[in-house]
Amino acid sequence: MPNQKTKFGWMTFGFILLLILPFSAFRQKTPVASMNPDHTINPYPAAKDEADRLIQKASENYFYREFKQGADNYLKAIAIYESRNDYPKVAKTYHSLGDLYVWAHQPDEAKRYYLLAANVHLQVSNSMGQAEDLMEIGEIQHKAKHYNKAEQWYKKSVLALGNTPPNRIHGKVQEARGHNFWKNQKLPEAIRAFTQAKKVYAHLHYGLGVEHMTNIIFRLENNKSRIHNHAVRDEDLLKEGYATH
Repeated sequence: MPNQKTKFGWMTFGFILLLILPFSAFRQKTPVASMNPDHTINPYPAAKDEADRLIQKASENYFYREFKQGADNYLKAIAIYESRNDYPKVAKTYHSLGDLYVWAHQPDEAKRYYLLAANVHLQVSNSMGQAEDLMEIGEIQHKAKHYNKAEQWYKKSVLALGNTPPNRIHGKVQEARGHNFWKNQKLPEAIRAFTQAKKVYAHLHYGLGVEHMTNIIFRLENNKSRIHNHAVRDEDLLKEGYATH
């Protein structure tokens, strides 16, 4: 029969073992981040494909605002994709170039690459991609306060979607049109566009989008005297049937 001290010793050892084992197992299963030669952590392994590596590098340039280097890497990747006839990736990369130049505050270059992306998306019959490219050009015009030009590009985006089922681009472009009309003080048109966006979001079961559109429509229909921090003239409100009391 083991004495009381021996039993207590084995119980203590077992208790300590139970404490140590889970931490030991966790240490063995936890992956260790790889280190670069300069001793910085690299959480993402380099892509095996040459073009994908260029895209990865361009994304890093984009993040660090190295816009020229990023553009060069995107263009090199596009040349590889074109040599493979991989035009969906060509279009996607042109769109990324457009995004890069928006952040670089070079709107003309951004428009050029969005238009190239739209043309390639048209060739590969990707109507949603084409519509998104055209919408981004509208967004550039909107930010420049060229509201009528912006609406022209938004309309082209809607036409590109054609008879496709309601999708996120439908919602985004109608919401963008609503904001553009709102800024241009065309309240009835803004309400109609936001209402269309709300219908699309409801169809997609996007509750936050529906709620956001509902709130905006309520503001437009009820807050007639001041909208989005700029005053709307009473004569314009009366003209559109939005008389204040």
